[in-house]
Amino acid sequence: MRKNRKIAAAVGAVLLILIIMIAAAAIRNGYPLKAVYLEKEDGDGIFVNLTAEYPFTGTIPEGELYDEAGGEITEQDLNSGDVVNIYGNGIMAESYPAQYHGITKIERTEQANQTYIQEYGHYLDELFIEKDPSRLPYLNVCYSDELVSAAVMIPEALSCTWTYEENGEIRTITTDAPHILQTEPTEVTKLSEPLKMELQFDEKPESVQLFSWNDSLLGQYRDSTEQIPEGTPVEVQENENGNPEFTAQPGCVYLVQGQWENGTVDYGFRVPAE
Repeated sequence: MRKNRKIAAAVGAVLLILIIMIAAAAIRNGYPLKAVYLEKEDGDGIFVNLTAEYPFTGTIPEGELYDEAGGEITEQDLNSGDVVNIYGNGIMAESYPAQYHGITKIERTEQANQTYIQEYGHYLDELFIEKDPSRLPYLNVCYSDELVSAAVMIPEALSCTWTYEENGEIRTITTDAPHILQTEPTEVTKLSEPLKMELQFDEKPESVQLFSWNDSLLGQYRDSTEQIPEGTPVEVQENENGNPEFTAQPGCVYLVQGQWENGTVDYGFRVPAE
């Protein structure tokens, strides 16, 4: 997809997730996914599965994009309404829109199909909405194992200090939330062994810090924060997608501290042991 694309923010319905899982199974059986590529004037783009009719994002593999005659083309040659066959591992992250990180090859079969642009163009308006400057960045925690590739949306920030301009005035939002061990963090998944996880923000932060606690400490400090131990710093590295990545340990609570030009935002989640 275009490098300057915005990641759309929405929560998928259960029915859509089931459709995605069924379609992904067909892809893993060796069938290409037939899709149409849609793009806004500013370069934001998305694919729509023409069989199951759901939108998804995906990274176009360098050197593996071909035209109708089999000639190699570049990402800039792909235009709105182009119909493509997409090959890959078939693992769709269960989010909305879905995310297809395992694309290995794309073949264009038709250019600028106006019928598909009219039929599915509404996704561009629905998914790429001009950002409210007061809206905080959102976070998806993504992981893949032998059964599924999932993106778990952290529904709201724990605390923040966020400064923005609105109607020529500078405004600042400051929230003071309880310590993460005094909350009920979102469960990402249960683990029996360590697993790499990706922190996917809709706005790339300038920096990210990550801290962990044993989840047995949850609920033990309801009345005071004086006895709460310091979190253990967790190593975070940038992966090939340009996103922060870390190795999650079973039975841990995680606090993510993101830093942007507008301020800082904290998020929390847990990874229970099986």
